[in-house]
Amino acid sequence: MDTITIILLVLGIILILAEPAMPGFFISAMGVFLVVLGLMALVNPAYLFSSISILAAFFASFLMLLSLIMFYRRYGGEEPPETTVASSIVGKKGIVKVKVIPHSLDGKVEINNSMWSATSDREISVGSPVVVVASEGVHVTVKPLIDKKNN
Repeated sequence: MDTITIILLVLGIILILAEPAMPGFFISAMGVFLVVLGLMALVNPAYLFSSISILAAFFASFLMLLSLIMFYRRYGGEEPPETTVASSIVGKKGIVKVKVIPHSLDGKVEINNSMWSATSDREISVGSPVVVVASEGVHVTVKPLIDKKNN
């Protein structure tokens, strides 16, 4: 076994094993290409630079690529993960974690297990339940869930 054969086999195996660490990069298809070339050179070193070995390696890599695509379509997520945007939490209830002060974004509220900078038209103490009435960027405007002004 010559050095080129060993390098092809080892590099190909490394690329195949690296696919789970970097899913979606399809590096295992290139790994299969190198392994097939290495195996053909192992069988007969003259095959390494022949057109038949290149075609066989290309065909095997193509099959591997198709298999990976089908695998990722079946087991991978179909949509990217959703992030919460301020507009999607208007009307949601939360709890004040840092005192909310009028016309200041120093207040903090927890809504759906996420912390948001908050303001209000009145002071709201820590622990008070609130509802989001408006949003702008990553800041929300809240009002007390139990409105003491109107009760």
